[in-house]
Amino acid sequence: MGIVTAILWMLGNTACKKGFTSDQFEDDHLVVLAEISAGDSVRIPVGKTIRVGNGNLLKFERVNDATVTLKEENTRTWLLQPSYAWQYANNPTSVFTNRKRYKSNTTYSIEISHPTMGTATGTTHIPPLPKWNSIDTVSQVHETRNALAVTVNFQDAADKDDYYIVEGVKELLKPGKYFIYQGVKYDYYTNQGKTLYEQVKNTPGVILRNDTVSINKFLRLELFTEDPATENARFENLHNPFRRLFLTDKSFNGQSYTFKFYVDKQFFIATEPFQKGRVRIQFKAVSKELFDYLLDYEKYKTDFGAIPANQLPSPTGNIKNGLGILGGSARRERIYYFDTLW
Repeated sequence: MGIVTAILWMLGNTACKKGFTSDQFEDDHLVVLAEISAGDSVRIPVGKTIRVGNGNLLKFERVNDATVTLKEENTRTWLLQPSYAWQYANNPTSVFTNRKRYKSNTTYSIEISHPTMGTATGTTHIPPLPKWNSIDTVSQVHETRNALAVTVNFQDAADKDDYYIVEGVKELLKPGKYFIYQGVKYDYYTNQGKTLYEQVKNTPGVILRNDTVSINKFLRLELFTEDPATENARFENLHNPFRRLFLTDKSFNGQSYTFKFYVDKQFFIATEPFQKGRVRIQFKAVSKELFDYLLDYEKYKTDFGAIPANQLPSPTGNIKNGLGILGGSARRERIYYFDTLW
């Protein structure tokens, strides 16, 4: 995120349940929905499952009375606390946080202990950052749509199997103001910020400046590619749009590779004030479990990135004694501003 990857991307709607597990339709399962990304602060969404309707769908509820711990490389351990920040108010799960930031090329494990639902665990490895050699962008018409054509040349590592995902989102922003006092940045639109500003506004160097603030909502941008090496080509016609593009290094292990894709520009410029924001194009190296988990969502036309999540089945993840996913990613990204924010 960083955002979008730490972007707390929740599960979305689905009408097709083919290929999903059957043991998910049980009450009181701990569920973890976390893509942890190098450079992002720690945020782990945790909830529990409840059957609804005829029992074939799941609803998530918050779990604030769990003990959540994060371990790094089997050495240091941190206790996470539930956050009640405004940006998580509409999340269907609780969000447990810590100020620590994730590292690339590092293994992390979580343990969620609950007095009635037991203990759920999960482990993942955040890969090293992808090595970009070059990236080029140009506006272009693709499949009759106005698009941003992106060409990335990157170097694949030779010592292991690697998994890559491409995403495009528009992060919605709202106007804000900030000031810096004694080397610390303060948000003017908080009670603490307003009070402090009134006290120090005549101090030399204290200036109220315009800013933009993320509201933790994202518009997913449709992606296209003509590359037959993508996993997308194995289950869908490449003339169709995708939420994510999936690529393994089976055909270019240890070599440099050029990958071209197209981002639909439909939401680049807002037609409504509430759609203003910035465009984020992300190229990620991801753990295999996250790759497989999100690939299932792409195959069955559902979206791990939709907000909010209400009712749906979940594909098989890597959470023991629970549902969901703990997956690692390390991203390179480009950020573009097409809207006039002020």
